Amino acid sequence: MSIAFADLVESAHEKAFNARFPDRGTFHKLKRGDKEYWYHVMRDPTAPSGRRSCYAGVVGDPEVDALVERHRHEHARHKLQKETASMLRRAGLPAPDPMEGRLAQAFQRAGLFQAGAILVGSVAYQAYGGILGVKLSGDLHRTLDIDLAQDREIALHVGHTGQKLEDFQDILTAVDPSFAPKFNSNYPIAGPRRYENAGRYKVDLLTAHKNSYRDRRAPLVIPNMPGATLQPLDLMEFLIKNPIRSALLFEEGVAVVVPDPVRCALHKATISQMRGLSGDAGKDVQDRIQAAELIKGIEHVGRTSELAEAWSELWRDKKLRAFVLRGILALPVEVVDIVARSAIRFGVAPFRDGEAPAVTFGKLSP
Repeated sequence: MSIAFADLVESAHEKAFNARFPDRGTFHKLKRGDKEYWYHVMRDPTAPSGRRSCYAGVVGDPEVDALVERHRHEHARHKLQKETASMLRRAGLPAPDPMEGRLAQAFQRAGLFQAGAILVGSVAYQAYGGILGVKLSGDLHRTLDIDLAQDREIALHVGHTGQKLEDFQDILTAVDPSFAPKFNSNYPIAGPRRYENAGRYKVDLLTAHKNSYRDRRAPLVIPNMPGATLQPLDLMEFLIKNPIRSALLFEEGVAVVVPDPVRCALHKATISQMRGLSGDAGKDVQDRIQAAELIKGIEHVGRTSELAEAWSELWRDKKLRAFVLRGILALPVEVVDIVARSAIRFGVAPFRDGEAPAVTFGKLSP
């Protein structure tokens, strides 16, 4: 099942790539600083220069290089992609509801994921079962919202090319015309960081804190993403570091980018203890259940070294330690043992070989 899901991820991303970059254009390399980047160039009479350039990825990224190489071979794979998505749904992997699926599809088609957007939250959770080769609990991803985070570094790089994305509200209203912005106290200085439709389905726009900002919670505007303002959140930088490609099982499969499951698991455990501080209590139980299921899946596929490394990264932040400890302690005993054994095996503090995890936590808990 995990092999089939990996094939679907590759196929879905290839379809998204080909849809974004028409066959009538060509790919060129452009060097900036010490790096080279792929750009798709095609004639466009409406552009001042008579041609349009779109950023496609980093030269040397094996997956992007392969997509460029196979750009012209779409149709046969599209049929196989549909059959694979159908087979995976029948095998019991979770599929998004129609609203989740159509929104993710709209984000994909608009090029948001290629421009640094990352699907986070409970909708992203359903993308991990196929990657980990496990069946995650059925309805743990069901919510009435979808969260989209943005890697600002990539967005700013894309912005330097002059490439602008479609207005965010237009992307949403193409899915459901009732989507409208929910303005905040910073309006009109900052635009909406949330949209909501008539059925009260919410789309939240998030990002990591920018440490140079005096007010770390102030909404941020990115020039190449019109109609959107990003809300900085705690731990978002940890969550969206080194995201991965995956797919949602909607129709023939929707190519998405989601956080690494290891980071997602530890983020959920930790943030479950911070919900009350942000006024977003009520999701903590779901966060803990999802964290536990992901950690079991991570052990299943032998990624405990990555679990230990990510734990160590969180543990080094002394301001977070109390939340990290409480978050792990709130998980089932067998899951606490997975984290502890991983840390002990790879020499990560604070666990010690021969000492029961509960004893270590007991010494450290505030």
